[in-house]
Amino acid sequence: MSARNAVPFPPVGQRCRARQHRIKSRRTLTGTTQRAVDLARQSLSTPTDPLPELLAATARGDRQAFAELYRLTKGRLYTITLALLRQQDVAEDVLQETYLAIWRAAGQYQPGRAPVMVWLMAIARHRAIEWLRQRRRRAAEAYAESLSEEALQIPDPQPALAADPLAQAIEECLQRLSAEQSQAIRLAFFHGHSHEELAARLQIPLGTIKSWVRRGLLQLKGCLDS
Repeated sequence: MSARNAVPFPPVGQRCRARQHRIKSRRTLTGTTQRAVDLARQSLSTPTDPLPELLAATARGDRQAFAELYRLTKGRLYTITLALLRQQDVAEDVLQETYLAIWRAAGQYQPGRAPVMVWLMAIARHRAIEWLRQRRRRAAEAYAESLSEEALQIPDPQPALAADPLAQAIEECLQRLSAEQSQAIRLAFFHGHSHEELAARLQIPLGTIKSWVRRGLLQLKGCLDS
């Protein structure tokens, strides 16, 4: 082979230095990769969510753990109660009831069913909905009481109908109402049935029963006043 066509190999010393550089680079890359793997394993083995342990400690009666659980979760739970109740003072009261329930029921948490935060949020939502239900019941009782007071002003037209001009006038006004309104008022005020009992007996939605009674009373008063 002529010198012109010879492959230009580097000198022996230069080739050795290049090989050592490649080996050193591989070692550097290998070390970097290993450190990355170690960091990944460390991050996977390190718990990132402190809530399960805090809730478990709360179940054992650890008040410091409960205080930390409260600190980490109160913002999220307050958002739920405020969104449902729309009153700041009420939402704060229900939030306190929520954490009392969490303190008492911490030992009932089952990790396999839901994350801790989801479990806590469910308790907050349940407490807020229960408060709304109680408010509706109180409003319904107050409404029924007001209707009862109105009914006390209307005498029962059945006894001594012919002898009592007012009772006779009430009976005439009742006959001017629709059949549904007249029946609902008679059963509610002259026979003592509640709205729920009327709905069950007549197979009519509760809201419709309340509407019949309220409108019937207004028409009845207008008829008597005239």
